[in-house]
Amino acid sequence: MTRSSGFKVGIGIAITALVGIQKAAAQAPPLSLDPSRLLRLGTIDARFQSYNVEMVEVTGGRFWKPYNPSASAPSARGADNAGNMPAGGNPDLFAYREPIDLSNRRLRILAAALAPAYMRVSGTWANSTYFAESDETPATPPGGFSAVLSRERWKGVIDFARAASAEIVTSMATSPGARDAAGLWRSDQARRLFAYTRSIGGWIAAVEFMNEPTLAAMGGAPKGYDAAAYGRDFKAFVAFIRTSEPDVMVLGPGSIGETTASQSSTDFISTRNLLAASGPGINAFSYHHYGAGLATMLAGSNHARGRPFRSMAGEHRSNIRVLPIAQGRVRT
Repeated sequence: MTRSSGFKVGIGIAITALVGIQKAAAQAPPLSLDPSRLLRLGTIDARFQSYNVEMVEVTGGRFWKPYNPSASAPSARGADNAGNMPAGGNPDLFAYREPIDLSNRRLRILAAALAPAYMRVSGTWANSTYFAESDETPATPPGGFSAVLSRERWKGVIDFARAASAEIVTSMATSPGARDAAGLWRSDQARRLFAYTRSIGGWIAAVEFMNEPTLAAMGGAPKGYDAAAYGRDFKAFVAFIRTSEPDVMVLGPGSIGETTASQSSTDFISTRNLLAASGPGINAFSYHHYGAGLATMLAGSNHARGRPFRSMAGEHRSNIRVLPIAQGRVRT
């Protein structure tokens, strides 16, 4: 047999084998899948896919500048909360944002398509936002606060959540204005917010004590605020919730910025230290994940998979739920 004829015979055998395989596949019975017989590995909450609205978007204030450099920001002259910006923030990165129109019909329809869901209204700005004592909204925030949340705008949040079949998640004011002369957290602002919410038929499903306490200084916490101070305040907060709002779920600590790399900032408070200082009291372990904004920082780190957080939640309390909170921006 010549080399050429041997090659042809080999090709012929290969083609015959392939034809045989195809015939066998065609004759095989189709695969079927019965989900009811599969082993259940776990469940997720019906509200797992939810959304966040920044408190500063509700009140108005200086928020992150639009990504589009050609986009023009509205004038802040004479506007509500025009000076509200995170402590130590670079002014060049922020621009005034008018309060979002939560009565917008299109926005409500789009949000309702995600139902059931949680509607989180919080963010760094929430830490230093004063909730108005009456329908008469002060023109400027009291000392120790950076912004004012009017009753009208909070009612807009409640009405939106009701229209979109969402349950509200929020956090408390924790800046110096929410503290006594000794620097201890007071519950009067929280008590006022819960009471007004109930009075108009609303309900707050879950709360974090503070937004992102790992970066407490940025959130307007008192100078020198550390894990021990957080633990002291958190225990007072939990005592208030258990006594006054026993049906509300406590989330915590609401961390951000945790990676496998060592932290260069002396103001950073680790999640482990926060949990150790606060003790029991949380119903669900929460952390904040900024998928796009922190892509570089998270590259190659276990944070991207939530492993260190699940580990810390397990160390803190074995039966605790893990609630990741992905941040984004709302557009009408």
